Amino acid sequence: MTIAAQTFLLWVIYSLGTWIVKYFHIPLPGSVLGILILFVLLSLGVIKERWLSAAVNPLLKHLSFFFIPIAVELMQWGDLFIKKGHLLFLPLVLSTLVALLATGGVVELFSKSNKEEKE
Repeated sequence: MTIAAQTFLLWVIYSLGTWIVKYFHIPLPGSVLGILILFVLLSLGVIKERWLSAAVNPLLKHLSFFFIPIAVELMQWGDLFIKKGHLLFLPLVLSTLVALLATGGVVELFSKSNKEEKE
């Protein structure tokens, strides 16, 4: 029963994000806005992590299975990647570097602030 209630809460947040996107004509997927809403609610302490853990942990454990349909779809686009794949190389490398540098910077900021708090 706990997993059903937690899954329902996640669904409500997803539905809220989808509704907001449709109502306000926001050029963003409803699921992405739902995740942002969930992040804000968790950050503000409105929703506690333990309220969702029973439903979320099995999903996170099997997260890689959710990417299988995407990989199968990409196989159908093989010819396009062979012909134009070189055009994707630079944006992929640059976006990966930006993500790595941003993540490293954030981790470094948090580790410095944790060290200062401990001292």
